[in-house]
Amino acid sequence: MRIRKCAICSPHRISTRLSNDGTTMNLPLRSCLFAFVLACTLSCGGGASAAGWRFVEGEAGLWVDGGFNGLVVGCSGSALSLGFFGFPARFPSETTHSVVVTIDGTARRFRARAGQRAGAPGSFLSTSLSGAAAGQFVEALRKGRAAEIATPSGRYDLPLSGSAKALDALKEVAGCPR
Repeated sequence: MRIRKCAICSPHRISTRLSNDGTTMNLPLRSCLFAFVLACTLSCGGGASAAGWRFVEGEAGLWVDGGFNGLVVGCSGSALSLGFFGFPARFPSETTHSVVVTIDGTARRFRARAGQRAGAPGSFLSTSLSGAAAGQFVEALRKGRAAEIATPSGRYDLPLSGSAKALDALKEVAGCPR
C-alpha cells in the first residue's frame, strides 16, 4: 500500500491511502479533491465578467468585456436600428449582405450594409426596421431563450438572458418604435 499526501491539505498533514492499484480514494482525499476543484473554480471565474444584455447610451445589446458585441439595437428616427458585429471579416463599405437571426427556431432574414464601428474587430453590418416588424422583432428578443446570428463570415450564438430589461429601457427612448 502506498501513502499519498494531498497538496491542498498538506499543512494539515492529512494522509490518505490508495488501494494497491491506486484507483480508490478514501473520504479525506475526496474532500481534498473537492476543495481543490472548488478553489480553482472560484479563483479562475472571479476575474472574468459575465456576458449579458445592457442598455448604454441609447443602445441595447450583448455586453462583453466592457463593450457591445454581436448585436446592438438602437433607434434612428422612428425606426429600429440593428447592428451585427464581432466577427473578424472585413467587407467593402456600403456593400449589402444577408444576415439571418434565428430566435427560438424562427428565422428572420435581413439585408444589411457593411460599414465600420469603433472598437469592432471587423465590419459592422447594419439595417433598420420600422412599424410592426420592429415591434415583433423586439418582442421576440425580449421573450426569447436562444438566438443565432448567421452572417457571410459565419454563425454565432447570442445569449438572450437579460435582453428584456435592456430592451425595456430602449423603449423609453423618444421616437423608438414600441
